[in-house]
Amino acid sequence: MEKGDEQAMKIDSDQIIHLDYRDFGRWKVEKFARYVSNLLLARRNVDLHTFYLHWDPHVPLNCNDLRLWIRYAVNHNVKVLDVKLRMYDKTNLPPGIFICRSLQELNLQWGGAPYRDYEHKGLVLPDIIKLPSLKKLTLRDVEVDELSLSSFTDRSPGLEDLHLIDSVTYLKRIASKALKRLTLDGSMYGFESLVIFAPHLISFECTGCSLNDISWRDQPSLERARIDTWGRTFCDESRFTEVLVHAKELALFGSEIKVCLSEDKPLPTCSVFQNLRTLELGKWDLTKDFYAVLRFLQLSPRLEELTLMHGPGDVGIDKLVNALVANGISSDKITVTSCEDIKNKAHAEKIRAEEEQPKKRVKENPEWEDDDPDSEQSDPDSEQSNPDSDECDDLDDF
Repeated sequence: MEKGDEQAMKIDSDQIIHLDYRDFGRWKVEKFARYVSNLLLARRNVDLHTFYLHWDPHVPLNCNDLRLWIRYAVNHNVKVLDVKLRMYDKTNLPPGIFICRSLQELNLQWGGAPYRDYEHKGLVLPDIIKLPSLKKLTLRDVEVDELSLSSFTDRSPGLEDLHLIDSVTYLKRIASKALKRLTLDGSMYGFESLVIFAPHLISFECTGCSLNDISWRDQPSLERARIDTWGRTFCDESRFTEVLVHAKELALFGSEIKVCLSEDKPLPTCSVFQNLRTLELGKWDLTKDFYAVLRFLQLSPRLEELTLMHGPGDVGIDKLVNALVANGISSDKITVTSCEDIKNKAHAEKIRAEEEQPKKRVKENPEWEDDDPDSEQSDPDSEQSNPDSDECDDLDDF
């Protein structure tokens, strides 16, 4: 084992393994795989709290290596398993993950099914799912249907956080009395007539879904909601706004939000949003729909912060602010931003983080820098598994 590897092991707690590709400079995938395998071999035989692995380079990790590392984490009673990959070269997710009794938080974002698989667009969950300790679940690019979701909610009685991101969803119903936080961030086929039965839900995020396709049974009292909709119409009923009336934080974007706030809709006329403190509005022509904006603000007597996100077409945003101030809204509460500003800021922060993090780690551990910084990554089709590991030969059952 290299000297730099020994120093790296001293940095991490015995119960935490943190592996981020940005910390390893220009390492080739083979060198990274050898490092991780050696790290696990040298680690003390104690339970593992967190296994964190983020790998984003174009050259994928070898399937056998990855399954071996995950099996190690499961066998050491891991509580938090957080794995993000650009791509995974198998369609089926490792089944051993989904019978880990100690697992409390699971975050799998592996880039969807391989391009050569013509039957599946998302990664496939196993038939058997038993995670009795699970509290938080995040799945990205995964095929989720009624049966698999019910396996999580029925067999994980403490599951409070559910986040489905860009997943291929075949769902008509999401039901859980324990669920407190729900995220539906995109879906390859969208949602049709989705019923949410989660009476104790306090946080709801929905992106890229038509509100007409979502209905509630035993409506919750949300404290926080972020909704970015698409679609032309919204139901004439106020059934969706009713789940928002107790919210303290709201971020509402999209044309459907404008429609449900328009004057001819049955939004209650009293001070509906009594608890609302923070509000964001945008992604529709705010300047042309001034009265819809003003109406919402007038129904929010305790509002402390208002953010107006305008697009390229909102040329009169300054006039809108002046009109709101003239109608009694304090200018101190109003912040104006644009979609482009937010994107540029996020992009700049990402670039800065990627540039600073490797430099900091390499400075602390000079041996981490690649011996040949000008060398290219190896070919994706080359053999990447560790030939010296006897354990790599028997992974089909995991």
